[in-house]
Amino acid sequence: MLTELLNKTLFILFFLSCLTTIRHGYYFIQAFILSTQEEPKKYIVSKTALILLGVCISYILTVIFTGIKL
Repeated sequence: MLTELLNKTLFILFFLSCLTTIRHGYYFIQAFILSTQEEPKKYIVSKTALILLGVCISYILTVIFTGIKL
């Protein structure tokens, strides 16, 4: 019972991590496309967002290599 609940929670965290990573990827590509030679546009990320993105990417890689089940 408790392991099933924990597995579902871990799956939800994996889903949210994927959404966060896709969101940052979208904003990065958008800044890259809108940037021109005359007016370069940088993709600026705050420190906390960068730390959260790093945690999300590391969690996704961990799930890929080890799996989600306990």
